Amino acid sequence: MLASNKTIVAELFRDNPAEIAAYLTEKFAKNDYVAARTSLGLVMQGQNVQMLARDAGLRRESLYRTFGGRIDPQLSRILKLFDALNVRACVVPSSPSDPQTTTAPGAVEAFAVRLTQAFEDNHFDKAVRGLKEVALSQNVSVLARASGLERRSVYRTFGGTVDPQLSRILKLFDAMQLRFVVMALAPRPKSNRPKLGRPPKIRR
Repeated sequence: MLASNKTIVAELFRDNPAEIAAYLTEKFAKNDYVAARTSLGLVMQGQNVQMLARDAGLRRESLYRTFGGRIDPQLSRILKLFDALNVRACVVPSSPSDPQTTTAPGAVEAFAVRLTQAFEDNHFDKAVRGLKEVALSQNVSVLARASGLERRSVYRTFGGTVDPQLSRILKLFDAMQLRFVVMALAPRPKSNRPKLGRPPKIRR
């Protein structure tokens, strides 16, 4: 990314949860994995990455590796990123995109409510449990066919024992007529940013 582009991204997204939430919601709207992954990377690069890594409980190198566009981000790190950015994920019904989807409209709304509850605290264990409940409550063979995943992959990915990758979550959502909406959280006190340069020597 050119320096001028980095400046624009920083001005748009740095310490701005409302703008981040609106942008991510737009990019996640169609369950397009490439668009979603790219948007996470741009939002990450728009921050003070040293501070973002500290707030997320990750190493700086891990942030760049996870959201740099080369790998499929896992849910645990996405939730850590969201928490550090002061945003959260909600789940809402999307417009039908697959005529083979068998999920009834009322069930779609119920699944959206359950998953929104699961994601509300950016808590990994709760989110994984919610995904397991929703995915395995379906006819898994039909769900696998609609999502483009193998039946065993649905069980393995959403069985509650692994850290699911973003691409598979989006495939599941697309098959179930669901999508992510990102919301800004209430402002919280900002931690002090480290000053540049070496700390002053203490004279004794």
